[in-house]
Amino acid sequence: MFRSDVIAAYSGGRLPGAIGIVRMSGDGAFDVLDRIFRPKRGKKMSECNFNQMIYGELLAADGQTLDICLACAYKGPHSYTGEDMAEIFCHGSEAIVAAALRSAYHAGARPAEAGEFTKRGFLRGKMDLTAAEAVADLIYARTEQGAKNAAALLEGYHARPLAAMKERLLGLIAHFYAVCDYSDEDIEPFAYAQAAAQVADDARALEGLYEGYLRSSALKDGVPVAVVGRPNVGKSSLFNRLAGFERAIVTDEAGTTRDVVGQHIELEGRLFHLMDTAGIREGAGQAERMGIDRSYAAARDASLIVAVFDGSRPPSAEDLEILRLCRGRTAAAVVNKCDLPACDWAVLADAFDTVLPLSARTGEGLEGLTGWLCQNAPDSGEILITGQRQAALIREAAEALRQAQQSAELGLTADAFLLDAERAARLIGQVLGEDVDIDITEGIFSRFCVGK
Repeated sequence: MFRSDVIAAYSGGRLPGAIGIVRMSGDGAFDVLDRIFRPKRGKKMSECNFNQMIYGELLAADGQTLDICLACAYKGPHSYTGEDMAEIFCHGSEAIVAAALRSAYHAGARPAEAGEFTKRGFLRGKMDLTAAEAVADLIYARTEQGAKNAAALLEGYHARPLAAMKERLLGLIAHFYAVCDYSDEDIEPFAYAQAAAQVADDARALEGLYEGYLRSSALKDGVPVAVVGRPNVGKSSLFNRLAGFERAIVTDEAGTTRDVVGQHIELEGRLFHLMDTAGIREGAGQAERMGIDRSYAAARDASLIVAVFDGSRPPSAEDLEILRLCRGRTAAAVVNKCDLPACDWAVLADAFDTVLPLSARTGEGLEGLTGWLCQNAPDSGEILITGQRQAALIREAAEALRQAQQSAELGLTADAFLLDAERAARLIGQVLGEDVDIDITEGIFSRFCVGK
């Protein structure tokens, strides 16, 4: 087992706050803790019970009392990092936290690098690489749904089946080698049909994981929602109403919005990326025309479309263009300005499954639109792979298994099957963090904040 120096960093929330957390880890962490924290009961921290909050004095580098607070020591390997580890829970003052860190550095610790605590946990075998990457997803989760997905990944939701898949492959490969190398022994013959069926099942499972990854952008980036319509129908007013503040400029002048304006919102634990677009009309100038082109692009790429119409005016040719744009898409028609005298908009019923009367000015009817958005968001119960590194390896492993399947079904030489099966097993191992290039691991942990 390797030895490690003591690292220290702030590991709490934004300062100032109620509580600040100073975290330390490494061989000698308890020695550093003894120098900077003095329990009220008279014992040293290294003599107190582990995993128990101890009340005492936090000492500055000059030995004077800096704060009256709590500390806890965790004996390795039963800690987050797998090493001896300690945390001090002081008052959340910027001055206290800064002085506490100076005291820890003076006592022998060094500043931790970004993600170094989690990296040490990975190196000590406390988690595989998929779990380490899930920690980053937890830190940066924007919604409850995203946090739940990351927590499931941290607990090994996909890692355990992948590890079992690799073991089955290795067993298949070992049997193949045994038959080839010890042909005169009483070993059950290698069944090509059975091998083809096994690798086909595993390939389907990996392909399903990769397809899930393609859907996972909604967890991190939000479900893309394009708000479209002709000028002055109330797109920007509706956009601001959903955003909860004046995000987009609203005027009576046509063509105010000349580019796509984005804003993330959360509804019932789901993240949406709203895009307010330029009003679609004929006869626009060059700058506005560029904005309209981007409106079409946003509508084309969006998962959901909210088409806005002015219910106080009869349909125009530009409104009919919006109908054509939304045909065949997951789209809702919002008949805005329902607080004004209404015109006949029966034409919308033929083009949209959902037609919602609404007033962006007063908010009347807004709950119908938010309900439609949530109803058409991706299923929140699915646990998805979210890491690009993992997804690329999973896709490559699935392709290798499909090639191994083809070799087995065609009865090709053993070398052809083994080459692809071994490559698939190696790639699955890399998903879990086995034999991963040091530059890749460094890149993963550099995503973390200092203190995690």
